[in-house]
Formats: sequence, structure tokens, C-alpha cells
Amino acid sequence: MSEPTPSGPAPIRREPRIGAVLLLAYPRDGVPHVVFTERTHTLSDHRGQISLPGGSRDPGDASLAATALREADEELGIDPDRVHVLGRLDDVYVYVSNFLITPYVGALDDEPTFRANPAEVARIIEVPLARLREPDMLHEEDWLVRGELRRVQIYQHGPHQIWGATARVIQEFLSSHYPALLAQRFIDTKEEAI
Repeated sequence: MSEPTPSGPAPIRREPRIGAVLLLAYPRDGVPHVVFTERTHTLSDHRGQISLPGGSRDPGDASLAATALREADEELGIDPDRVHVLGRLDDVYVYVSNFLITPYVGALDDEPTFRANPAEVARIIEVPLARLREPDMLHEEDWLVRGELRRVQIYQHGPHQIWGATARVIQEFLSSHYPALLAQRFIDTKEEAI
């Protein structure tokens, strides 16, 4: 039997679960917002965490975009036909739950009426899009995660901490062309309504 290399044996990788989330933007009182959910404590993964609507791909889903739309409908009561899917962001791997998540950016033309699924959603959290860009929104903390000290990036919205994969999706979204596209979309929608 040979000795392991100094870095140790290669970790065993299992096939990740595939899922999708929807970063959904919409006007609320004339201001662009993004919706997040606080997951219930009865769910098997990421209990109590703040997340974007989403979940595992079902065999009947035609695409990962369809997964994101189905999950938004199941969790928040958003009719998939009302959502304009603008595109996708880079995949995010979640080590703890072995999920490979594809984030999609979507928009609604008008204010939604959310109907939270009580089995999955403990709370709906609406954040103005401009708030996500404010310097005091993002900070870093050292957390002990599974016995390791890790630097964690956190978006703080009132008492709500948005971190992990959801924070990584927000960071990529904010550095993409989508915020400008959404801002223009909501300006155009508002002008059409006048």
C-alpha cells in the first residue's frame, strides 16, 4: 500500500444534486425590489437560512429555467407565465449540501402578491435593489464552520443575514449587466403606465 501524498488522498466526489434559483426583481411602490425567503426550520437543507426561491430539478422540468420558475411558483405563488427570464448567472456549488445551483434573473412588470408556502417559507423578505449596492449592506465576519475558521461575506438587511451561496449569487448579479437592464426596464414600464 502506498503512502498518501503530503496533501492527503484526493477527496471522494459524489455527483452533485442539480438545482436552480430565481433572482426575481419587480417594482414595489415604484422602486425595484428583489425577493428572498427565509427557509422554514422543517426543511432538510439550509434550515432557517435566507435564500432565493429555488430548489432541485424535477425530471419533468424542461430546463433549469423551468425549475427556477416552478420553484418560485411553489414557494411564493408566482405564475411562471408572468416572469420574464432575462438570463442566467454562473453556476454556484454548495459544498455543504452538494448542490450545483444555476441562478436565473427574472423580472415582473408589476407588483406581485406573494402567497408563501408555509411548508417551505417562514418569511418573505423584500429588499430594494438599490439597498443591495449600499456599502454598509455587505460586510465580512470570521465564522467557525464545521470546525474550520472561515471568512464569510454577509449582506445584512435589518435582522436578516444573507450569506453563503445566496450572497455569492448577489455579488455576481451586482457585478453583471442585469441591475442596469432592470433599472431601465422598470423606467420604461413606469413610463408606459403613465
